[in-house]
Amino acid sequence: MSFNENFDIILPNEFGRKYTQRYKQYTYSNIDGYDGIPNWNLKDFGCGPSSIATILSSIGYDIDPIEVAKIILLDENGNLLDFFTNKEKNRYGLVTLSFIYLLQELIDKKKFELEYKLVKISYEYPLLKKEQVINMLMDEYMALILVGPKGCVNHPRTFSNYGHYIALTSVNKNNQEIYVANPNKTGDLQIDTTYSYETIITNMFNNTYDFLMIKNKSLIKKR
Repeated sequence: MSFNENFDIILPNEFGRKYTQRYKQYTYSNIDGYDGIPNWNLKDFGCGPSSIATILSSIGYDIDPIEVAKIILLDENGNLLDFFTNKEKNRYGLVTLSFIYLLQELIDKKKFELEYKLVKISYEYPLLKKEQVINMLMDEYMALILVGPKGCVNHPRTFSNYGHYIALTSVNKNNQEIYVANPNKTGDLQIDTTYSYETIITNMFNNTYDFLMIKNKSLIKKR
């Protein structure tokens, strides 16, 4: 593994871990007012842009969390887009829909050769999609998920004490457990650790249960 101020380069290993460029949101300063973005602090609230930049950079596209945030938060004329969850609290959170918007903008405007799928998990039977999710991660996909407690005292808090986006990057072929790229400081200690699908599920916001799966179609064409 090599280090950069804003990201780590995590190299593939013999167990199936993929090349990963993990962005660290806490290395960014407050970008309130950055190119017209109001009330936005990437350091404290930029886990989504950092995680999606991690995925896109890891699969072959040069894009950082600030560029991601600008596409999500502002339209091409600089007008503020309404993708926030807490407008009464200074527009802190970003909804999952914002990342689908981002991916479609990158496909349509920047001609990124991306494919994405939203895999939804049943509340009653969360293990039904386990094989599909594992197989997609072992293949060409990485995934964005939302984790963290939401009014749950006994939440495991494996990845964060708050609502938080992380990336799922790969699967250990020996134990079928998942490698994560967590953009906060806790993630610094999780690079070589794998987590069971069940652990991932128990950490997810119980009102989402969505895996936003993303791959680069152009890499597949070259093989």
